[in-house]
Amino acid sequence: MFKKEVQGHGSIKKLRTGAVVSVLTLSVLGGVSVVNADETTSTDATVSNVEVVAKDTAAVTPTETPVAPTVTETPVAPTVTADQVANAKVVANQANQALNAQADVVASAETAVTENNKTVTDLGNQITEVEKITPEVVAEAKSDQAKAKETLDQATTATTSVEKSLTDATTKEANQKDVVAKAESNVEKTASAVADAEKKVEALSATTDTAKLDQDVKDLTAKVAEGITNVKSAKDSLDAAKLSVTNKDQAIKDQKNVVATAEGTVESSSKAYDTAKGAQEGTQATENLTKSALDEAKKGKVVTETVKAGEVTTVTADGVYLNKGVAYSNFTETNGIVTSQAYLDAIKALANGTGTVQDVKNAIKQGDENGNNLAIVSAPTSSAYNSWVKNMDFSFANTDAVTKLDVNNLSDSQLTDLALFYTALLNDLRFKVGTNLVTVTDQSVAEAKKTVTSIFNTLFPDYKDMNGTQLEANGFWNSMSDPKNPLKYTGVSLQNTVKGIDSEDTTVIGQKPANNVSYENNDGRKQTMFDLKAKIFANLGNQLYGTSGQGYLGEAYGGVDGKRSDNFDLALEVLGLKGTSTTAGIDFGFTNTYNGMIDRAPSTYTVLGNAYGKAINNPYQTLENPKETVTPVYKDVERTIVDNVAVAKAQTNYDNAVKANQDAKSKVATAETAYNTAKEALATAQKRLADLVGGTVDIPVLEKALAEAQTQLESDQASLQTAKETLALAKASAADKSKALEVAKTELADAKKSSETAKGVLAKEKETLEILSKAVAVAQTALTDARTKQEVAKTNFDTASAKAEDLATKLANKETVLADLNSKLADAKAKSSKLADELKTAKERYETLKKDSNAKNVEYLRLATVKAEQDKAEAEVARLQALKDKADAIVAQGGVVVQVVDAEGNVVDVVDGTKATKNADGSIAIEGKQYALNNDGTVSEVVVPTSEDGVLSTSVVKQAGVAPVDGKTTYSRVERANSLPNTGSQESLLGLLGASMMAGLGLGYVGKRKRTR
Repeated sequence: MFKKEVQGHGSIKKLRTGAVVSVLTLSVLGGVSVVNADETTSTDATVSNVEVVAKDTAAVTPTETPVAPTVTETPVAPTVTADQVANAKVVANQANQALNAQADVVASAETAVTENNKTVTDLGNQITEVEKITPEVVAEAKSDQAKAKETLDQATTATTSVEKSLTDATTKEANQKDVVAKAESNVEKTASAVADAEKKVEALSATTDTAKLDQDVKDLTAKVAEGITNVKSAKDSLDAAKLSVTNKDQAIKDQKNVVATAEGTVESSSKAYDTAKGAQEGTQATENLTKSALDEAKKGKVVTETVKAGEVTTVTADGVYLNKGVAYSNFTETNGIVTSQAYLDAIKALANGTGTVQDVKNAIKQGDENGNNLAIVSAPTSSAYNSWVKNMDFSFANTDAVTKLDVNNLSDSQLTDLALFYTALLNDLRFKVGTNLVTVTDQSVAEAKKTVTSIFNTLFPDYKDMNGTQLEANGFWNSMSDPKNPLKYTGVSLQNTVKGIDSEDTTVIGQKPANNVSYENNDGRKQTMFDLKAKIFANLGNQLYGTSGQGYLGEAYGGVDGKRSDNFDLALEVLGLKGTSTTAGIDFGFTNTYNGMIDRAPSTYTVLGNAYGKAINNPYQTLENPKETVTPVYKDVERTIVDNVAVAKAQTNYDNAVKANQDAKSKVATAETAYNTAKEALATAQKRLADLVGGTVDIPVLEKALAEAQTQLESDQASLQTAKETLALAKASAADKSKALEVAKTELADAKKSSETAKGVLAKEKETLEILSKAVAVAQTALTDARTKQEVAKTNFDTASAKAEDLATKLANKETVLADLNSKLADAKAKSSKLADELKTAKERYETLKKDSNAKNVEYLRLATVKAEQDKAEAEVARLQALKDKADAIVAQGGVVVQVVDAEGNVVDVVDGTKATKNADGSIAIEGKQYALNNDGTVSEVVVPTSEDGVLSTSVVKQAGVAPVDGKTTYSRVERANSLPNTGSQESLLGLLGASMMAGLGLGYVGKRKRTR
């Protein structure tokens, strides 16, 4: 039963815009008083009427007399239409435009007043100045004119003098440039002579390829012929330019002939270039073919041969016994790995397919004869290692428990001893399951060391092949964030590194038997042989039973070949029930990082395989009737047989093809040079023709071009002569060559001396040119300054002359001028009054328009605001009516209306409470949506996000009184009352909600209302 009845009355509220909205509808939006979860409706409630307790309705006390629902109406304000708003906007815009136009009128009137006032002031000043003119003032102005004339004459004289100085300096500079050009030409000639002499000495000093010398002569001959053509072209152009001064038409005609000749040269050189390139393509193809033939000959023929790679020793025995005290535990009173027959039977059954992984796990859990879990006594986790080794209370035969060793630098004998210890423990078990025994050889120990070294070098290449001292000095044990000497780490994963060294012949098992907190000061770099054997014991236990007896070994520290091992696969391989391993080796390495530095807890790497070599005698085990089977291992090896005679022949063919191709390339280069030179000559000839036609001929440039062409021709001719002499001497007898060599050396020395002299002369002449160039620059600056002063003097003279003439004229016509100025001043003053009146009128009109514009803008904004509020209210009425219609539909179908509220407590929807079911976490589901139940009978929607992979864990959106904490939905009293208790029932929530939900909604459906005091 309810503790009290829900009471209240409805009313009609009028919005500011005049729209009427029923409070019945507003109550759906949250306008209800809060009802506690333990409130209920009367037992005679039906679904015929809806009543709302409005927030603005005074609470009804038990002593109040029931009041019948009333409807209060207020006058409805006129409705604003869209046309009214649009028309008001047009009127406002027209008023604004009129105001802006009048503002322009005011601005124009103000400008006119300002300009007229300036005219009045200027006329007054002119009258004052004219009144001041006297014969004395005119005389003073003429005196100033005379002084300005004198200054101008002096400036003109100075400018003329500086112009002459510049002309002299420019002439000297031009003459010196000719001198420098000749000196440069001489340097080029002497340098060419040195080069020719050096070639000659080189050719005579050794066996010379006369074919190359022949080609040099041909190339230089062509170059000389080209140079002759260039000199003629340059001379013709110069002659044409000089002729153009007196006979331009003839000069143009002559230059056209030069262009025609140049065009012919370009055409012929282009054809020669194309021919040379075609020939070179053929020689290149021949070279490529002979190179391929040579490579093929050098490859030879590959044959496959079977050779003996080594021997693998397999050991069997009629009995295998772990020697007394090899690994004795005073706790379990056992020697060796603690196991059971049940485990051995289960692992063999798993290997042959008749058993299951769970059978093996059960056998491990069942334990030994004393009930000790096999994993607990023989396979500790790295974090439990210290307590395990202390409890086991081991003693190891022939083992030093005092001397600390460098784990990162164990000797071969120490590693061999540890491997023998491991194999003795393992063989004790292999014999029991009936598989071959595991041995230790020199190679198996070396392979383990090689494996750890390879892993280390991949992870830390900066420390490759370093000893302990070098590692310390280079920061290996420092943090990666050390400011001075940080650890250098590639970031490559250990798992991928171990995978990279995996092979078919070996299995690499990476483990960390003890973590760093197991060591004093978290540092396991120094350990005794006793310490290391205890860790090997723990390693083997984990290999057999897996982590915590679950049959798996993780990949964090290397795993099995860099991967995780599951379902006792590693145990099967270690026991020989899977795979073919016959040898074992062990080594330790610091290959993990922790907190940005090297983890000082070493990892153990056990390498199982089939290493070659003789088995080392194991002092930790006794074999009964041992039998060694030595199996030779053969491998197919490919060997290449090369036919040296065929290679020699192919080499000769290739050498000849290379030489021919080099000659062809040389011809291409020569032809290309000739072609490019011809194009440049044509371009030059065409430009000179254009200059002649346009009248822009530069004779000094043409003279320089001719001089350069002649210099190049002379140099090429000298080179050609030297080349011919060198060729002739190369073909001469040894005696003649010897004599010629001495002469050539003398000529080379003379050429070098002449070259140095020419360079010295050029340097001196360039210095003289630099001085003269600076003198020209100084003269140019002086001329610029003189001309500037002359221009200033000219301006001052013109100003003084104009002033004198103006004053003289005004003095002669003083009365007339004053009368004219006074007349203009009177007109301007009269105009000022008129313009002031016009400005006043414009401003008054502007103020009137401004008031009108403001009024119309205010009216437009008022109408627009009212229309917006009206539209908003109508939309809200429509939304509320939709909620009411939905509520009516729920009631019509026999349901119970439940409000859905948002985070602010506003009603955003209504749902049917009869369709609600309760979830395990306390939330409810209605028609496929999740809701949180609020204490006042309302609900809030819970959003369940999804991802591409499916539904994620449920998260709750922000809502009143509901918050997700640690993945669970909680209901807070901060915004709402306490949540209803979770009874754990799975039936419909109507039993939970009851009538309290209806009371909380504020939408009570009752048949007959009674008011009680």
